[in-house]
Amino acid sequence: MKQLIQRFVRQEGMTLLFLSIFFATIILIFFLFDLSKSVLELLLWLLFIISIIYFTGRMLYQKEQRNLLAENEALKMQITTIKNSALQQQADTEEFFLMWVHQMKTPITASQLILNQSSEQSASYLKQKMVEIENYTNMALHYLRLVNPDRDLTFTNVSLDTIIRPLIKKYRVQFIQQQVKLHYEAINESIVTEANLTSLMIEQILNNALKYTSDGDIWIQFNAQNMSLSIKDNGKGIRESDLPKIFDKGFSGFNGQLNEKSSGIGLYLVKTIATRLNQRVTVTSTVNEGTTFTIYLHQHVPSIY
Repeated sequence: MKQLIQRFVRQEGMTLLFLSIFFATIILIFFLFDLSKSVLELLLWLLFIISIIYFTGRMLYQKEQRNLLAENEALKMQITTIKNSALQQQADTEEFFLMWVHQMKTPITASQLILNQSSEQSASYLKQKMVEIENYTNMALHYLRLVNPDRDLTFTNVSLDTIIRPLIKKYRVQFIQQQVKLHYEAINESIVTEANLTSLMIEQILNNALKYTSDGDIWIQFNAQNMSLSIKDNGKGIRESDLPKIFDKGFSGFNGQLNEKSSGIGLYLVKTIATRLNQRVTVTSTVNEGTTFTIYLHQHVPSIY
């Protein structure tokens, strides 16, 4: 209470001084001119009313100033938040493209070496490297779409088979070279999704299965009851300790350390797409037995849209 009074006195010091002088002047006039008590009372009441009006106005003014200051602080915090978000997005984009450029160097260098060779296998190996370059290019282009929250996505009704068939054709050289048998039957089911992003999502999982499966099998299956697409392999599998981190940006895990193609970009992109399209992805795996990725799709536009 004492502090409030002291602050009030500091803020209204000149006003209190003026009122004190005015009050003393009224008393002095009263005694000098021998005015009646009714006149004195009238003057005092007038002084009181003026004081009430003034201080009420001051209180309203100060309240308005406090509200303006509070709004100003809120706007400053909002601007800071937006600025920090923009800086973080810029940092994430720069980090992604640094990894992307590093990853692109591998197939480009390999392609140059293949072109300098004259073996019968050069053509097929070169095609494989071209597929890798195309894959990484698509990743970069779609990443720019995903990190922009203001960019609208186009959801359409599309057949799953029309998404999966081109990917199988695209990676047929890898299936042959790695002696991997594909188990797939045409899926006569339509989903509602952003076709290009869903295609990229499936491609990254399929590409990941091919990285860690040699002389084995890959199954692509659809469950109509829960609208889930599963991509299963019987390759190296993933260590249990690595499973919670496989979708983290830049994480390659123990298997990734043994595979020079692993960059930790592909599955991070899968998670980013899954979040944006509201298409949940789960994974189960056992070392030396294989891995299963499952994507839960939609028959209608996701509720977040």
